[in-house]
Amino acid sequence: MSKISELRLHARNRKLPAAIKLADMNPELLTHNTFIYIDLSSDPDNLSGVHTAEERHENAVAGVSTGKDVYDLGEFYNQIHTDDISLNMNYDIYNTRFAMLEPGHKIDYHMDPPNIYNIIAPLTDPIVFSTKERETPPGSVGGQYVPNPNMWAVMQIGEIWFVNPSYMHMTEHGSDETRVAILANFNYSEIVYERLTRLS
Repeated sequence: MSKISELRLHARNRKLPAAIKLADMNPELLTHNTFIYIDLSSDPDNLSGVHTAEERHENAVAGVSTGKDVYDLGEFYNQIHTDDISLNMNYDIYNTRFAMLEPGHKIDYHMDPPNIYNIIAPLTDPIVFSTKERETPPGSVGGQYVPNPNMWAVMQIGEIWFVNPSYMHMTEHGSDETRVAILANFNYSEIVYERLTRLS
C-alpha cells in the first residue's frame, strides 16, 4: 500500500468511532477460551512476543510504534498465537492470539496499519481503552471537562470490541494480576466498513 493510499484510508477510518462493541462471548465460549489459554500458557515455548515485536516494527505506521520502544514491550508484554481461540463472529478473523500484560504496565499510544482492523476481547480483567483525542476536551458543561464517548471505553470481560487502527490509542488495566485478552485481526473491505458504519 502506498503512503498516499495509507493516509487516505486512515482519514476514512477516522469517520468511524475509535472503538465499537461488536458482541459478547457467551459463558461457554468464555470458558473454552480461558481453558485454551491456561493450557498453552503452561509451556514457555508457546510465547510469541519476539514475533509480535518484529511484526509491529515491520508494519509501523509513518514512524509510529518503531524502534527500541517496540522491543522494550517484551519486558512486560507477551502473546501466544493459536488457531484454537473461538469468537464465533461474522467477520473473517485471523491472527488470533492471547495477549498478556503484566500489572502496572500499559500498551502506550500507537497506530496500526489502516487496512488491518483489530479485535480485542478482555478475558481476565476489564481494559481501559483511550485515544489521544480523549485528552483534548470536545466541550464543557459549566466549565467541566466532558470526555468524548467515542474516544474511550471500558471494555468488560467477555466483550468483543473493534479497535480502529487509525487513532493513536492505548490500553491499560488496574489489576494486580497479569491481564489476558484475546486479540485478532480482520481486513478492511467496503462490506466490512459499511457494516461497522451501521454499528456506530
